Amino acid sequence: MADGRLLEELLPVFSDRLQRKIERILLRNDLTEIRLRANLPLLIRTLDQEYFVTEEGRLVRSYDSPCLVQPEDIQMMFQKISQYSLFAYKEEIGEGFITIRGGHRIGLCGRMYRDGEKRRQIRQISSMNFRIARQVIGCSQPFFPYLTEDGCFLNTLLISPPGAGKTTFLRDIIRILSDGTGYAPGRNVAVVDERSEIGNRTRAAEGFYLGKRTDLLDHCQKAEGMLLLLRSMGPEVIAADEIGDSRDVEALRYVRNCGCGLLMTVHGKDREDVLCRPVIGSYLRQHPFDRYVEIQVGPSGRRHVTVLDARGRRIWRGAS
Repeated sequence: MADGRLLEELLPVFSDRLQRKIERILLRNDLTEIRLRANLPLLIRTLDQEYFVTEEGRLVRSYDSPCLVQPEDIQMMFQKISQYSLFAYKEEIGEGFITIRGGHRIGLCGRMYRDGEKRRQIRQISSMNFRIARQVIGCSQPFFPYLTEDGCFLNTLLISPPGAGKTTFLRDIIRILSDGTGYAPGRNVAVVDERSEIGNRTRAAEGFYLGKRTDLLDHCQKAEGMLLLLRSMGPEVIAADEIGDSRDVEALRYVRNCGCGLLMTVHGKDREDVLCRPVIGSYLRQHPFDRYVEIQVGPSGRRHVTVLDARGRRIWRGAS
């Protein structure tokens, strides 16, 4: 099925030369990444394959007449993405990414330096990675009942490798939590959106729909944001994406001790992989979440979801 939304949101930020090659590709509904590297082939990743883009705009698996990205393409695209105002996007660029309309995160790579305030900055951009964001209403509905008990939401950790869809499932769980269901009332949900990917409301007023009882704190570090929301908004559940470092763990510990529910995601192959980590794994071994949601992408591109309890016992499995 064609996704005209990507044409509207992404096509304008490409250079004129690349627009003609990428236009048809943006109609694919299985697109996950677009990678551009100066003087190297334009690469496309779908749910199950990686492709080179030819000069004619075709997708091929072999290195056959590839479209080479020119430094001028990247320079022009960087100016478009930052809306010709590097100052306005200075903080985001220093973190290595810019999030644009639609929640699409564009990773940046180039020469790192420190400005006069000793803050990180990147210039002479040589690589870009477009990570495609999608909102799939209802994708978590089949397994959501297993994240509740007697109408109460259980502390839940979503686990998946990069690009497998954990942020997409996170958005949908937040929406269901906030709006409520026939067996679970709506909850006040507070979201820390560090990279402006979950709600995408930084510069686009419409953003993604996260439910009628959701408060969104945009572009704030997770640990700081969790504590701020706990003190200011009185949430019943706090949600955040890609936890992992020691500051995140300390914030989780504090929030949990205050009786607030947790909905988090983490990069990982599965629960056992995450438990082996030195920081987050140590915390989870002592204070396990009530539910773990493992998300994997099969050979056909379908996502397979497994829900585990606190002891790692499987309680649901299905495809989405």
